[in-house]
Amino acid sequence: MLQLGTIGLVGCAESAQKRPVSSQLGANTSQRAWGSVGTATKSANYTLYSTMNDVSFDQRLVAVMEAALLQYRSLAPTAKIDPRTMECYVFANRRQWAEFTRQRTGSDAAIYLQINRGGFTVRDYFVAYYIGESGTFAVAAHEGWHQFAARHFKDRLPPFLEEGIATMFENIRWNATSPSFNLERNVTRSKKLRDAMEAGGLWSLTELASMHAGDVVGQPIEKIEAFYAQNWAFARFLIAGAGGKYRPAFDKMMADAVAGELISPIARVKKVDGSFNPRAVRPMLEHYLGAPLEKIDGEYQQYMKVLSSDAAGQVPRD
Repeated sequence: MLQLGTIGLVGCAESAQKRPVSSQLGANTSQRAWGSVGTATKSANYTLYSTMNDVSFDQRLVAVMEAALLQYRSLAPTAKIDPRTMECYVFANRRQWAEFTRQRTGSDAAIYLQINRGGFTVRDYFVAYYIGESGTFAVAAHEGWHQFAARHFKDRLPPFLEEGIATMFENIRWNATSPSFNLERNVTRSKKLRDAMEAGGLWSLTELASMHAGDVVGQPIEKIEAFYAQNWAFARFLIAGAGGKYRPAFDKMMADAVAGELISPIARVKKVDGSFNPRAVRPMLEHYLGAPLEKIDGEYQQYMKVLSSDAAGQVPRD
């Protein structure tokens, strides 16, 4: 799941409370033809363009996105929902996905086409293809966070942290006709984290902080899995690790990113041209977390041991 698009600065209008939101299957949705082989399904906050040719699947995916939006807002409650629906593109196979990617991303397509399983976000839309129902839903909810941040945050979070938060939305369960999320657990990421630890393949926090998804997209699958597992572990660490002492700093970072007031003492995390500035991340984290990154890294490494031991539960199955 790769996110390399520039974060857009989009004005925000009305709050979520003023918009009809439902994660019930088929609620508040409408459908129409999209081209000759696709369907556009519109809900309160999303428009899904799909070539699945399966109305039930499309409605379930839209329900996942509406439910995910409530979770995104729980981590960024100061964000105001833009009145335009967010666009999602899901293709029935990789060939259709690749063709669309070449058409829409131009010279950047070669980077995205290296993705072997997952999706990507450009500006404030995401593109994915079918990899089994549960896998596709997990990818969509993951990419949906990137989409939400691109649309509603005025400043960019460090890419590794944004990726880590995105992985928190991959644990989806269904209760009758409604999807639900458990943001506290991700058994798949726990197992990949344990594998990386046993293989001695972890990055230090200092190294991780300067990275983005493009740095690992061409690496062996073990390194890619370790990157996302460590990102997930760091997001969970800020929210719940070290006795919860970093949660206020996490909340402050989120609010400042939404408002365009994210502070890095030496430079902005996002450059004027919209690209990522790795030099700015370490001082930004140290500013908000109130400690040297080496000290924080020690606590983070200990918390990863806790997360890597979580091998219980059921891994989502297609």
